[in-house]
Amino acid sequence: MKINRFNLAVSLAAVFIAALPFIIFLIRAPVLVVTDLSFAQLYGGARIQKQAAGASFSLFRPVKIVAVADDAGDDIAQIAISETSSRPYCVIIPLRFAQAARLYREKNPLVPVVILEGRFSEGSNPAEFAIGNNTDDYFLYKTDINADFYRAGMAAALLDGDKNGKIAVFLDAGIQTQAREAFFRALNDLDKPMQSTFFTSYSQNYDISELSCLVLAGVGAEHLEKEAGVPVVFFSWIDPSFLPNDVVLLYNDSPWVQIKEAVRMVSAKMTKNQIPSKGEVLPSKNIDKRILRKLKKLR
Repeated sequence: MKINRFNLAVSLAAVFIAALPFIIFLIRAPVLVVTDLSFAQLYGGARIQKQAAGASFSLFRPVKIVAVADDAGDDIAQIAISETSSRPYCVIIPLRFAQAARLYREKNPLVPVVILEGRFSEGSNPAEFAIGNNTDDYFLYKTDINADFYRAGMAAALLDGDKNGKIAVFLDAGIQTQAREAFFRALNDLDKPMQSTFFTSYSQNYDISELSCLVLAGVGAEHLEKEAGVPVVFFSWIDPSFLPNDVVLLYNDSPWVQIKEAVRMVSAKMTKNQIPSKGEVLPSKNIDKRILRKLKKLR
């Protein structure tokens, strides 16, 4: 059978063109994200893989996981990063691995190193305590407390419906003032007259039966053991399958939901900024579907 060389050339060219984006994707410098094994277990391995794949697709470059043992030293962690890729586009490291970030930065000064500081109060500089005063050598991104608690206030108002009831908010003392202001700003914008009480420790008493909504942010997770029938807005990255049915909305500020924003900020040369948490509405048989749809729009 005689092969038509022209048709063969056209076919090969078509295959090459179709495969070209995939080839380019594979040869692009990857983004590396560091995590420890205990975090991965509580967060959910499949969940990490899914979100890493989603970030890879959005950024059009590989996102690779650098998993290290919980008891691994800082030198071992930075070696694991280097072995995963010799020339990554950037490395994203949670604050708890800040010393490993410092060691890696010393040996790889041309690679952008992102430290995700998490949810700390405005004006605090936890990275300075971890890596010293040379923070200008890093990209430092915090969780956006104002954006998060504004949305939490909107969510609490939606969950209250037309009750005009009471909300209890349990939060870390370090973010109390900033979070309160953002939360009340949301209620004021909605002109929602609700009684909101803020606690910074679980030991403070109140009657949960009077509540229309419960917000947990760093304090008060003990309430999740009660399943008291009150809808909960929970600031956490934990695997939703571990949570009781009362939890309606999660605000997740883990590295896995901040990858895309962090990399885009690195590309824009933004050395310091804030990233909102990712809201996730959980299925609930006790909440009206119309309210759930409205909650999804707040994410």
